[in-house]
Amino acid sequence: MSALRYEVRQAMTAPRETTSGAAVSAVFDLDRTITVRGTFTPFLLFCLWRQGRLLRGVPGIVAAMAAYVRQAIDRKTFKERMLAVTIAGLTRGEVARFADMFVDRLMAGGLRPGAERAIERHRAAGHTLIMVTASFDFLAERIGRRLGFDAVVSTRSTWDRHARLLPLIDGENCYGPAKIRALAAVSALTQGRHVIAYSDHHTDAPLFEWASDAVAVNPTSKLRRLAKARGMKIEDWNA
Repeated sequence: MSALRYEVRQAMTAPRETTSGAAVSAVFDLDRTITVRGTFTPFLLFCLWRQGRLLRGVPGIVAAMAAYVRQAIDRKTFKERMLAVTIAGLTRGEVARFADMFVDRLMAGGLRPGAERAIERHRAAGHTLIMVTASFDFLAERIGRRLGFDAVVSTRSTWDRHARLLPLIDGENCYGPAKIRALAAVSALTQGRHVIAYSDHHTDAPLFEWASDAVAVNPTSKLRRLAKARGMKIEDWNA
């Protein structure tokens, strides 16, 4: 296993192949590609609400967002500050309980219909399913299991010796170019294979360049321009 510090769930079986004999791996971004909206901030707000701390927690969230918007902090620091003012200090069990409830709601109406069809199409064809996301492991792992992914690569959380969540990211924030470095942890599922990448965001341009084929899903305006310039396929997964 790679020394890269990312959360990885990998199937114990050999990589699957298509009936034509060509091995294929489908790599999916999570937020706004599979899901309708992002997962990080909504999950934190959900946790505060379930704890009855929503009004007390919102000012800290707004302050962290403001610092990020004015570029006073980078994205990794932003996420760490968001943890610090919301769920840092909760036990693994508490975070798991909130995550299970949140994912139940997400599965009930927070997924893009086209994403569900694409995942099922790849699964039916015998392709290997990989999720690579900046979302934290405590959410991404659960979503990946529910959707039947073979591997999940995500931003890793950090815990103290009492199994309480720390406001720190373990390694890199799995975002933008860092996703390519993270995918080295599941290289056995991608090397020598035809890789199809799906994402909604222009920051995943490195992922598109790395993959054999790329599909822009409900793309940002910048990604839409990039996709048209490169002749990439564009799909609407809302219908």
